[in-house]
Parts: sequence; structure tokens; C-alpha cells
Amino acid sequence: MSYRKKKRFPNGRADPQQTTLTGMNANLQSTEELLSTGELYSGQPYQRPVNDSAVDKLVREWDPRLLTPLVVSYREGRYNLVDGQHRICAMRKKNNGKDVTALCRVYRGLTYEQEAELYYKLDKAKGHLRLSHATKALVESGSNSEVMEIKRLLEDAGFVWALDKPTGEAFEIGATRAVISAYHLLGGASFSRMLTLMAQAWHGVPSSLKASMISGMALFLKTYETELDDAAFIKRLSAVEPDEIIRRGKVDFSTNRAALRFARVIWDKYNGQRSGGRKLPYRFKG
Repeated sequence: MSYRKKKRFPNGRADPQQTTLTGMNANLQSTEELLSTGELYSGQPYQRPVNDSAVDKLVREWDPRLLTPLVVSYREGRYNLVDGQHRICAMRKKNNGKDVTALCRVYRGLTYEQEAELYYKLDKAKGHLRLSHATKALVESGSNSEVMEIKRLLEDAGFVWALDKPTGEAFEIGATRAVISAYHLLGGASFSRMLTLMAQAWHGVPSSLKASMISGMALFLKTYETELDDAAFIKRLSAVEPDEIIRRGKVDFSTNRAALRFARVIWDKYNGQRSGGRKLPYRFKG
């Protein structure tokens, strides 16, 4: 089975119809070439894992009229598949697991980081990327200063941003949306402070790093930024299991704002662990 019929040249490649990649590097040229899928390398760290159900759907709905060239980067002596993992798997499946010939748009001169950026832009345009996968691609490309700053702050506090499937180890944060939202709400310095408070109070246990805990902590810290005693917080909240905070937040039906529900529990636990002295007044809005 061939991907598409095209005039072959003596070197076995297709007629080199050149185009220019704009944006990342206006001088990078690409050519359309016919390559065996056996020549293509995939599974780069910036790529999302192949979804078997998506491959099966492609096979069921196969229509060669809708196919576009695979996007390939020739780097360090090999052809790296940037876009088209699911299509290749579907083509092989339709061909009894054997390699096939596929039309590819081949770029030469891309760095690994530029490959990751191109992958991100291509999949974003198609709407295929989940936020965690998109963020992983941006981390690998190094092209987004905000994402790289968040990653640095997480690592400085001893955390691992588990943008792939978390393994359940301590100090792994997989709540991508909650992490980014917390950074936007707090800014870099207060975001770093929040991470330190959470690390020292709960020592990176997985339940303390769920999205509900991160969003609640971010709102709590934003509300009491100038009043909060960090040492007191660590001492008092370390005596409270994160699962208890989560349970209580889930049964609070007084508001639809999830962050507010969990921030209230944290506030209550902070005040409830005090032995005398002034408590933090209720300042949440909504």
C-alpha cells in the first residue's frame, strides 16, 4: 500500500518541491519526499503518546483524499517524525503491520527545540493537544518564557512537573491547569512561596498536590499574603492530612467556586490550630 502516487526520481525520492518554513526560521527549506515508514523515528519527549482508539478510528474512517504529508525533520542523520504518529500506525495496521511508503514534508536544519515548537504549533492548530501535552511540548522547545519560569520555580522548590502520566511518587505535580492558574494569580515570588509552604507542610505527598489543593492554596495565599505567618502555617497545617482538606472542600455546597471551597478549609484549619492569639479574619470574596 502506498500513501500517494508520485513521480519517482533516480535517487528514490520524490520531486523536491521546496517550501520555506516561516516564523521560527525563515531560511529553513523543506521538500516533499517519499519515505518508508521504517525510516521514520518517533516517540520524541515532546510528542503525546499514541492513542490506540484514535488509531482504530483512523482505520475505520480511512479516506486517502483527506491525507496530508507527514511532517519530518532530518536531523543528525535520521528522519524524525514530528507530526503523523497516528497516521503511520493506521497505515501500518491497514497493511498487516508492515511498513508503507508515505509522502513527507521534510525540513532540514531544525534543532530539537525547533522540532518541539513546530510539533506544538501543528497540534495546537488541529486542537489535538491536551494542556499537559501542549505544555510538555513547550518545555521541550524552550520557546515559552512563562512555562520555563514555572518549571524552574517548581524545580527550585523540589517538585517535578509531571507533564506525562504521573507515577505517584512524592513531589510530582501533575495538575497542569491548576499550576498555571496559580502562577497567574500569584506571580512568581508568591507562587514560589506557596510551593515552599506546601512542600514543608506536607512533604510532597501526592494528595497534597491535587488540583483542588493547589487552587485552594493559591487563593488562600493571595487573600492573606501580607498577614500569613509562614512558620505558623507550616507547623499547623502539617498536623492536617491533605485528604481531610479535600473531603471537607468537596462537601461544601455553598459556592460553585472550587478554589474558594478548599481555601476556606485551609483558612479554617490554620485558625483552628492556633492556641490563642489573633486569628486570620475572613476576607474571601464570594
